[in-house]
Amino acid sequence: MISAAVLFQPGWVAAITEDKQEVDPNTGEPLPAGVEEIPGRGLLQAPLWSGFSEVTASTVVDERMVLFEPPVTVRADDAFYAPTGQCWQAITEGMPRGIPGQPPEYVAVQVRHAPERDRREV
Repeated sequence: MISAAVLFQPGWVAAITEDKQEVDPNTGEPLPAGVEEIPGRGLLQAPLWSGFSEVTASTVVDERMVLFEPPVTVRADDAFYAPTGQCWQAITEGMPRGIPGQPPEYVAVQVRHAPERDRREV
């Protein structure tokens, strides 16, 4: 069976916030969540004029969709790193996608380009 995931590009990384539910024994406060980097394959929606929204007269926010395999639980503060080093920050929770009646093949997430978090090559 052929799936849409054959079009996905290798080299993507999902930076997913772990929910540890651990408590500091000294203070009783919850410990900060860590970030787990999950390698996978992804596909970034092509830039469309409808995908851009103006924030101010001189600023434009680039909002698109990322499709990522394997399906992972994505929260609105997680991020995806493209093979080029660009960071795409989730602005919605991930939605598992696939053929109805089958297990999900990938997750679809609305994202924005976060240039302040881009990874630079050394």
